[in-house]
Amino acid sequence: DFKELGMDMFRVKSAVEDTPVRDLVMRDFKDFNMNGNLVGIGQLEVIDLAVFDEIKADLEADIAKLKEEGGRHSVFLLLTDIMREGSQMLIASDDASLVEQAYGEKPEDGKVWLDGVLSRKKQVVPPLQDAFKS
Repeated sequence: DFKELGMDMFRVKSAVEDTPVRDLVMRDFKDFNMNGNLVGIGQLEVIDLAVFDEIKADLEADIAKLKEEGGRHSVFLLLTDIMREGSQMLIASDDASLVEQAYGEKPEDGKVWLDGVLSRKKQVVPPLQDAFKS
């Protein structure tokens, strides 16, 4: 059964317990040059965002630390819920208004829900690059 196999694969990918926070943040992390600014974007795909409930504050603290350590303008971590078909973006930035400019959603408490956003490459990077240019 292909559907069940796919769900099994996502369950494995969704496992976060017993994994150090920095390892989670760096699991699928890439740096981008956006108009001369170093911007890091990580993504964790899960079948239920509830797996992050107990560690979300630690994830937020770690991306802030990663931003400072690397001299980055911003670090964004996408917590992608494949069942709800969207991503919660955790934000550590010198200018969080770029997120609203890029996606039309105002961040609250360093995070924003991006409905329908599943792809960093196609849906996250291009609007951010445009926001950095303006």
